[in-house]
Amino acid sequence: MAICGYRTGVIWDASRSNWQNNADRPIAWSAWYPAEDVEKAERPPGQFFELGNAIWEATLPPKEKFPVILLSHGTGGTAESLGWLARALASEGYVVLGANHHGNTGLEPYLPEGFLCWWERAPDLSVLLSEIGSKGFFADRLDFDQVAAVGFSLGGYTVLALSGAQTSLHEFDVWCRASEITECGPKEFPNAAASIPTLIKTSDAFRVSWARHGNDYSDVRIKSVVAIAPAPPIRSFVPASIAELQLPVVILTGGADDEGPSEHCADWLVSQNDRFHLHCLGGHVGHYTFLDFPSDKSLIGKADIFSDHEGVDRRKVHEQAAEIVIQSLRTAVSKRDA
Repeated sequence: MAICGYRTGVIWDASRSNWQNNADRPIAWSAWYPAEDVEKAERPPGQFFELGNAIWEATLPPKEKFPVILLSHGTGGTAESLGWLARALASEGYVVLGANHHGNTGLEPYLPEGFLCWWERAPDLSVLLSEIGSKGFFADRLDFDQVAAVGFSLGGYTVLALSGAQTSLHEFDVWCRASEITECGPKEFPNAAASIPTLIKTSDAFRVSWARHGNDYSDVRIKSVVAIAPAPPIRSFVPASIAELQLPVVILTGGADDEGPSEHCADWLVSQNDRFHLHCLGGHVGHYTFLDFPSDKSLIGKADIFSDHEGVDRRKVHEQAAEIVIQSLRTAVSKRDA
């Protein structure tokens, strides 16, 4: 795989408050992109996840503009957790922009607001695209006519919201009750929902966000999406809004996914819209198989997120998944240009 450039930064969304309600909402970002060969390659700063062939702040090749992929991590994660896919896409000529979602990312302390207000993630990607495409290193180098979005787990919810899927907390509550789901949050923040009454009383930022959960967060610049191992919050989508989506949608899943079981999540999405394309990567592939490897290889097989079922080769799953994603993006472009 060819080398790729890698850089990070932070922007602020002045239209939304941070969860502390004392400043603009931060959007920390990571970018992977095509890079010119360099004689003296500087390695990126250390990260929890491995960075592979990424070269720190490498130069962009002298091409006019590049197609763009917006990347959304899973709940409590980081953009680097999907570095395996970002590097593969950059090697294919894409600029990949990953947002680290405030309050819901491992880059900062977890906040219940970040785990409860999923809909705030979609605007993170829209703002990131606008800001990065107009200022700084990537200014005027992004092709806004070739933008796709890829998300893992809760990121799958995020990219579908960008496509036009509408959120209803009532729909989610009905599904939870019917499915006898009693947990108050994901494993990363299991008691998140217990904070809702207090936050409603004490947090202006939370009240404002909670009231706009059903807003339209679609972005017309998004031309296709890929949802990898979509998580249960997708059951908050109004079914009619899923059925009406016209964008190309590809869904990847594993048969041993305990966090986002396919029968409740990926299969349900496909049942609402027969234009969606579903790919199962194998009956023993689990939810966290879609995460990158750790920098500290001693964690492999010990930490839950770095443990796979017997017989599963995580790197081969990544290779297969990247191939499906890249082909789906090419197909979407060819159909659009036909």
